[in-house]
Amino acid sequence: MSDPSGQAVAAATVTAMHLATNTSRTATTNDTGSYVFTNMPIGQYQITTELTGFKRVVQQNVHLDADTTVTVNIQMEIGTVHESVTVSAAPPALQTENAEVSNLVTGAQVSELSLNGRNFSQFVALSPGVASTQTGRRMGVGQEGNPLSSINGGRVNSAKFTYDGILAMDTGGNRGLNLFPPMDAIAEVQVKTSNYSASEGSYGYGLVNVITKAGGTTFHGDAYEVLGNQDLDARNFFDARRAPFHQNMFGFTFGGPFYIPNHYNRDKNKTFFFVSEGWNLRQGPQIVNYTSPPQSTFTATTLTAAQRAGVFGTVVKDPTTGLNFPNNTIPSSRIDPNATVLLNLFYPLPNSSGPSNYVYSTNTASRWREDLVRVDQQLRQNLLLTLRYAHDNWYENEQIYAPSNASFPTQPGYLGKPGYNAIIRLTWTLNPTWTNVFTYGFSRNQIDTHPTAAAATRTGLNIPELLPGNLFNAPPDITITGYSNIGIGAPNPNANNVFEWKDDLSHVAGNHTLQAGFEITRLQKFDRGNVNTQGAFTFNGNFTGNAAADFLLGDAFSYTESSLNPNGYFFSNAYEFYGQDDWKVNPRLTLNLGLRWTMFQGAPIGYDKYNNLSGFSPTLFNPAAAPTILANGQLVPGTGNLLNGIFTPNDLQGQNLPRGLRQNHYDMPGPRVGFAWSPGTQTVIRGGYGIFYHWDNSNQENLRNNPPFTSSVSIFNTALSNPGGGSARIFPANLQAFDALYLFPSVQQWSFGVQQQIPAGFVISATYVGNHAVHLDQEPNLNQPQPNLGVAQGIINVNTVRPYPGYGTITWDERNASAAYHALQAVVNRRMANGLFLQASYTWSKSIVWGFGQNPFVQPNEEGLSSYDQPQNFTFSFVYTLPSLQNRNRFTRYVLGGWETSGNATFASGFPNTVTISSDRAGVGGSSERPNVVGRLNITGNVFGYFNTSAFALQPLGAFGNEGSNIVRGPGISDDISFNLFRTFRITEATSIRIGGEFFNIFNHANFSAIGTVFGSPTFGNITAALDPRHIQLSARLVF
Repeated sequence: MSDPSGQAVAAATVTAMHLATNTSRTATTNDTGSYVFTNMPIGQYQITTELTGFKRVVQQNVHLDADTTVTVNIQMEIGTVHESVTVSAAPPALQTENAEVSNLVTGAQVSELSLNGRNFSQFVALSPGVASTQTGRRMGVGQEGNPLSSINGGRVNSAKFTYDGILAMDTGGNRGLNLFPPMDAIAEVQVKTSNYSASEGSYGYGLVNVITKAGGTTFHGDAYEVLGNQDLDARNFFDARRAPFHQNMFGFTFGGPFYIPNHYNRDKNKTFFFVSEGWNLRQGPQIVNYTSPPQSTFTATTLTAAQRAGVFGTVVKDPTTGLNFPNNTIPSSRIDPNATVLLNLFYPLPNSSGPSNYVYSTNTASRWREDLVRVDQQLRQNLLLTLRYAHDNWYENEQIYAPSNASFPTQPGYLGKPGYNAIIRLTWTLNPTWTNVFTYGFSRNQIDTHPTAAAATRTGLNIPELLPGNLFNAPPDITITGYSNIGIGAPNPNANNVFEWKDDLSHVAGNHTLQAGFEITRLQKFDRGNVNTQGAFTFNGNFTGNAAADFLLGDAFSYTESSLNPNGYFFSNAYEFYGQDDWKVNPRLTLNLGLRWTMFQGAPIGYDKYNNLSGFSPTLFNPAAAPTILANGQLVPGTGNLLNGIFTPNDLQGQNLPRGLRQNHYDMPGPRVGFAWSPGTQTVIRGGYGIFYHWDNSNQENLRNNPPFTSSVSIFNTALSNPGGGSARIFPANLQAFDALYLFPSVQQWSFGVQQQIPAGFVISATYVGNHAVHLDQEPNLNQPQPNLGVAQGIINVNTVRPYPGYGTITWDERNASAAYHALQAVVNRRMANGLFLQASYTWSKSIVWGFGQNPFVQPNEEGLSSYDQPQNFTFSFVYTLPSLQNRNRFTRYVLGGWETSGNATFASGFPNTVTISSDRAGVGGSSERPNVVGRLNITGNVFGYFNTSAFALQPLGAFGNEGSNIVRGPGISDDISFNLFRTFRITEATSIRIGGEFFNIFNHANFSAIGTVFGSPTFGNITAALDPRHIQLSARLVF
């Protein structure tokens, strides 16, 4: 606050009125003329300043966004308070108060930009520093909508998603969002990517906060419907025809004051409400897994009608005589009745020619409904209570349950994902300089998955089970070499609860804005057994020379079955405390000084309620107690200790560990330092540094799959109708294990940039952003032997040369990987004014990782590009409303009035890939090894022959290849442009209808997304997949 001479004005009264609710707060300028309001609701404000001897100043068009600071400088004029000066121009959009690197998805973008699938997380990809593997694809909601975005080089599960500041993610394996608020219920989305204040924590690579809408003093709302189907779409580049697709999205919102005329809230300024409901009905492709787009066509290989009758075109040996069956035909009396039942129930007849003789186009139904209710109650003028509850329920009736394990629509299933998120928030303004915000939050993510009765039926089967606990009373999984599988695999229903308590206290003391607070998070996870309890048969032709004939006879090469492992009930805690001082050194310079202290007590999984976990320690392993290993790799029964090196919470074997079998950490300080300096009124120079910690994807729940809590049997040379009648063999168990030290990842972030306001309301910025992360997790095989020629030649069984005899693969979670990121990030932004909004961002970056290579114990820190390295990324979005034509004639108004356009575009580099081989040429008992690089790699970009495969060759047996990690850059996005055209028809002053079309990939450009990288495979070196073709949606919206 200054007078006409530029001197500071003290003791002036400043009133900030929130126009939506007509509530206000006051402050007084200090000796330097400064004033501060903290913890204010988002929205439009009017700032009024009064002081005796000066004219009253009214600043209009002040918009406050979530988690941001707006600077409103006011120059007073000599006069009386009865005179007033009104300033209608919006204050500058420069960020003059902190060093945070962030991007705001404004209300204009949320309401006007169309998204293919109406998933808000697609907005994140418009921010600089974000590399998304889902750009150019439809992103739905529920299990088909989990975001896979890397922020500033981080892994896709390293960003924190919150709704109104409360965690909204599954803290377990896949970090999926627990619900998806409808677009019409979102006020704005804040994307923070670097150097945010000490008040934020728990995740080290960015924060995405969704702010929901609230009610106001007037009633408002809308009702909408969006339609799409394959008749409006183009076909994918690799599809012969358009995939079946029908979608109908509709819903409504309604908000305003709650009042009873002449009885309650007559001034309409105490109680406000907002409700939203949305539905999404989709018919079309089916989800394969949460990291891949839904799949519309499945191909499989099934038995022919002749084969089912026992008639084969090749020689089939009778295993009882050693002679060939006459006419290569198995007598019907010899066909196992259980094989006939399985064929009739689960194996359809061929419907196509060629090796893949069964083709199926899915038309899977998915449904989604969301409910959101928010109430804001002004208890007193200085006390605001906010209650918000949101729930959604997404489910898919799968025509092929567990597509990674089953192949035919004869085994359907159900996949559901209900989610919940709620907050109770109390904002208390003690006086103009003290404010406290207390928040309690709850969120729940749930995965319901199971086969339907048809998929799990054992009707007509007479196959005895060896162990109790067939979870779904399902038939056994069947693998026939050369044919497609049937079976339900290992379903894994689970649920995740998150409870949060947060308190943020703010105090304005002179030029210092002080904040202090805490965040306590209680995590719970329920995880049902995820092992194969129904048994699994393998038929490989070992008896007759033909795998299908073995199946008809019921002669199995092997049968495996696992006991039902115990359900997991996991608990953990996180405690975080912080202090922050935003010091206004002078009107041009602000320093941001903060410290956040993090204590993770087992987060995110922690301990099991019933102690059903077991770990493995190399120091506890006793070579002398190892069991005897036969030449074929099996264990000699009765020899050695089958729990050698294994410990449990009830038997720690002298280790000083908590119940979660890994150390807790209470000493993780995270300093935050930043500055913002304004050398002039149109320029800001900003920089900062901070250390951030986060809990990561630990999969600790898999420790209950270890011995002694899970047992399995393996029977060889057995019968389909009597699996226990074969020869039982004991093979080494595979383990999941952790380094008990278990350091949590930490990320150092830094940035330095310049922001400049230019005419016409544009703000441009250029920022160098960097980070370095340590203690990232990686999972080598602790029991991998050194390269062995005998193993590679098949002469020696790998189990005989492993470092820890008696065990198979030991997946070892350790925290010694690291990563670095460097980028230039440039943004041009124009806030909505005179009908035009525009934002463009460009990122030039490099993301590097250091981690284990093919031999983790010889090359512990191999350097390579990150899987999310995207050197260049350009995004552009705009919204433009044609000027009002109210003063034109009726014909002009009718033809040209009410039109609006919007759109967005992405041009980006591809992601790096590694060429692998499918066999174990190194002799280490694994796969996905790398070949040798023998020539210069050239990328042509052609669909067939994207790169020269002659640059690679198989390495010698008993050795690893010399190829580095991620050396083949995949295809990028050369043209992904979406465009929307709407027209608004005004019914009354406050009511209108908007209709229009939304055109995604409007030019139907083929943007390729995947390449064949398996050496020697039919697709090696070729492009194998493309992003979505043109998709058109029609929409209508009633606004009132």
